[in-house]
Amino acid sequence: MEARPDETQGSAPQAWSGPDSTVPAPTDPVLGGPEPETLAADGPAAVLEPIAATPAGTAPGASRGRWLIGGGLAVAAIAAIALAASFLAASPLPDVLKYLPADSAVVVELRPELPGDQRQHLGNLLAHFPGFEDQSTLDAKIDELLERITSESTGGQIDYATRVKPLLAGPMAVSVTADALTGMMAGGGADGFLFVATTDGSATCASIFGSTDDADEHREVEIVLIAGDVGCALHERHLLVGALASIRDAIDARLDAEGVDTNKTYREARSKLEGDQVASVYLDMDPLYDALVDASGPLGVEMPRIPEGFWTIGGIRVIDDALIFDTYQPVDRSTLPSDAPTSAPAAESRFASALPADTLGYLELHGLGASIEQTLGVLRSEPSMLEALGGLEDALGMLGGTANLTGWMEDLGIAVLPTDDALGAVILIRGTDAEVAAARLGQIRNLLVLGSTGTDITVRDSDHGGVTVTTVDLGDVSSLLGSMGVPGADLGRVELAFAVRGDLVIIGGGGGLVERILDVEAGTSLATSGTYDRVIEVAGAKNDVQLFVALDASLALAERFLPSTELELWTTELKPYLDHLAGAGMTSITSKTAGHSRIVITVK
Repeated sequence: MEARPDETQGSAPQAWSGPDSTVPAPTDPVLGGPEPETLAADGPAAVLEPIAATPAGTAPGASRGRWLIGGGLAVAAIAAIALAASFLAASPLPDVLKYLPADSAVVVELRPELPGDQRQHLGNLLAHFPGFEDQSTLDAKIDELLERITSESTGGQIDYATRVKPLLAGPMAVSVTADALTGMMAGGGADGFLFVATTDGSATCASIFGSTDDADEHREVEIVLIAGDVGCALHERHLLVGALASIRDAIDARLDAEGVDTNKTYREARSKLEGDQVASVYLDMDPLYDALVDASGPLGVEMPRIPEGFWTIGGIRVIDDALIFDTYQPVDRSTLPSDAPTSAPAAESRFASALPADTLGYLELHGLGASIEQTLGVLRSEPSMLEALGGLEDALGMLGGTANLTGWMEDLGIAVLPTDDALGAVILIRGTDAEVAAARLGQIRNLLVLGSTGTDITVRDSDHGGVTVTTVDLGDVSSLLGSMGVPGADLGRVELAFAVRGDLVIIGGGGGLVERILDVEAGTSLATSGTYDRVIEVAGAKNDVQLFVALDASLALAERFLPSTELELWTTELKPYLDHLAGAGMTSITSKTAGHSRIVITVK
C-alpha cells in the first residue's frame, strides 16, 4: 500500500517515502505542497569568470571546448543559486525548540503568532462566523476573545494585556522528559517539565508572575523562584518556566546546541507535518511505555508490547473553510505472520453512492477480512492472549472458522440515518463477489430459522423491487434480557432486516431502513451531498478507513430533543455559531512504513 502523496516535505517535490523511492512526491491538490524542512546553505559559491573572445587562429574545437566549459559553469552557478535560494526560503525550526532537552518524551509546540499562511487562512475561516466578518479587526477580535477566556477561567485574577499577551509574540513550547514521566507516576515534583515562550521584549518574570524570590545564576542567566521549587528565567526574548534543574538543562541545551531540534527522530517526525502549523504534539512512545509499565506493575496489569522506536506526531492547521488535524506514526509490519493476507489498497468509498443524502454519519473500513486475519495473527503471537483466543477460535470453528465468516468480506460500512422516531442504523458489507455474498446471507437465514424454532422469534421474506428482504422479529427483547438476568430499558419488540443485491449486503433495523437503502438512486445519494464531498476532498478520498458526520443535520436533530430549560441558552449563545458548521470527517491510510490519519471540520 503506497503512502499518501502529502506525506513528504519540501518546497519542491521530494523522494516518495513509499516502496519506490525514486518516484517524486506529488503536491496535494487541495492543500498545496508540504512545508520545507530546515537546511543549511553551505559550501563555496561557484565563480564564473568572463570568457574572452576566441583569438584569431584558435582551433574551432578549442573554442567549442571553452564554451562548453563556460556553459557548464554557468549551469552549475545557476543551480547553486537556485538550491541556496530554496534552502534560505525553508522555514527553520523555532528557537524555542532549542531549549527543550534532546530526549524529550513529549513536545508540545504552539504558534500564537500564526506563522506563514495561517493568519490569512484563520481570518478567512473565522469570517464564516458572526463578529469576524471584517478582516481588518481580526487581531482585535482575537485579543477580545482571549481576554474573555483569561478573565473567566481565572475569575478575573489575571490581566490578559499585561500578563498573557506579552508571551504570545512568537512560538511557545512545552516539554516533558522520560524522568519527569517516571516521577509523575511516582507522585514526584516538576523536574523534567519545561515551558518556553517567545515574548514581545517587554515581559519579565516579575511582570508575568508578580513577586519573585532570588534563586541563582546559571551561565550568566539569572533564575528566580516563582512558587516552591518552580523557577523562571529570561534568556534573550525567551521566558523559561520549570523546575530549577529543568531551566538549567534548558539553558545548557540552547548554548551547547543540544536541544530537541537536534534529535533525529523528532526531526523525522516533524518533517511529516505539512505546511505551517498552528500547533503540534510529539510523543516518543518508548519512555511513555516504560512509565506506563512501571505504573501498571503494582496493579498486576500486563501492558501489551509496542514496537521499539515507535513515535507519533500530530499537527493542527487551517485552510479557508476547514480545520485540519493530522497525525503520523511509523508502521512496523515485522510482527505480522508470514502467511498473513496482504492489506487491501487504499480506495474511495464504495458506500457513499448507496446511502441516502441525509445520512447523519457513517464509518467505512476497507479490506475488512484481511484486517481481521492480520489482527488475529498478531494476537496469536502474544502469549497472554493464547488462552482467550483459543476459546474464541474454537467457538468460531463450529461456524466454519473466521475464514468462512469474514474472509469473504471486503468493505464494511456502518451508517446512522434519521427516522421518524429519531435514528436508525444500517450495516453495509461488500463481498468478494455476488454469489459468495448471497451464500453467506443464506447460511445466516437458515441458522435464524433453525434457532427460532420453539421461540417467539419469527422469520419472514418479502419482495422489494425484485430483491428479497428477510425480516426477523426478535419478539419482546426486554423480556428476553430479563430472563437472562440482564436489566435494561423497555425496548418492546425489535425487528432486524437484511437483503443482498449483487455483492452488497444490507443489514438494518425494522421500519423500512433496508428498503430505504435499496431505493437510493445516483442523484439522491450521499455522494451528491456538498457537505460530504468537501469533507472527503480535504480528508483524502482514497483511504483505508473513513468516518463522516453531517454536523449541520446532526445539530439540527439534537436541537429537537433539548429540554426547554436549555433551549434558550442554545438559541442565543450557541446556535449562531454552530449553525455555520458543515461536516466532520476522519480518514486513515497506512503504507508499508508509515500511518497517516486526518481529522477535518468544515464550515459553511
